[in-house]
Amino acid sequence: MTDSLDKERILVVDDSAETLEVLRRNLASSGYQVFTALAVADAIKILEGTAVDLVITDFKMPGANGLDLIRHVRENLKNTEVMMITGFPTIEGAVKAVKDGADDYLPKPFTDKELFGAVRKALDKLRVRKSARGMSHRPPQPSHGLIGESDPMRKVFSVIAKAASASATVLIAGESGTGKELVARAIHYSSKRASAPFVPINCGGIPETLLESELFGYVRGAYRRGRVASRLLPDRRRRNDIP
Repeated sequence: MTDSLDKERILVVDDSAETLEVLRRNLASSGYQVFTALAVADAIKILEGTAVDLVITDFKMPGANGLDLIRHVRENLKNTEVMMITGFPTIEGAVKAVKDGADDYLPKPFTDKELFGAVRKALDKLRVRKSARGMSHRPPQPSHGLIGESDPMRKVFSVIAKAASASATVLIAGESGTGKELVARAIHYSSKRASAPFVPINCGGIPETLLESELFGYVRGAYRRGRVASRLLPDRRRRNDIP
């Protein structure tokens, strides 16, 4: 049996006792630990003493409404997601709820599938945000010659990790001396291709006419055949007199 401490906690706020009971039973049957409140003031008291992962709040309620609760959560609880439900759906209401920090806006009536889908989406978003926050607090590790602890360097390490996990071609741009080759080496040796040799090529030192063959190879005798062909052309063609 799953321990209650391992369950994700959801607070449902609605001025309808019947709605609260239905939502409580449905969510509890799916393995969540559910708290309920009939008013925003009651919800805030619960939040002050209990860590909650998700708040599901009705929009229109006597006294403070759902938007007030959303703002309270966003200003005071960094590890809590918010979802709004309402029996009076409007575009303006949805836009306002999202702007104030709601992760989803669910109009009544909704199916169990819609409810569980929205809840799962909000909790997944919370899990990703917590994970990202935990990663940002870790001291950065040296990455093949790249060392730094500043926010820009953390972003560089993050981009290197993403690029190394992909098989797509990567373009690294920057001024001379900024460490483009170091970044390329870090991507290479952090990828699945690390066992293969890393071959840097100074493209600036290769004549433009030979760059393509240097990078992609050439057929033996191709240049000789090209010279012979040019000699066979009339002089005026060689001078590009004819388009």
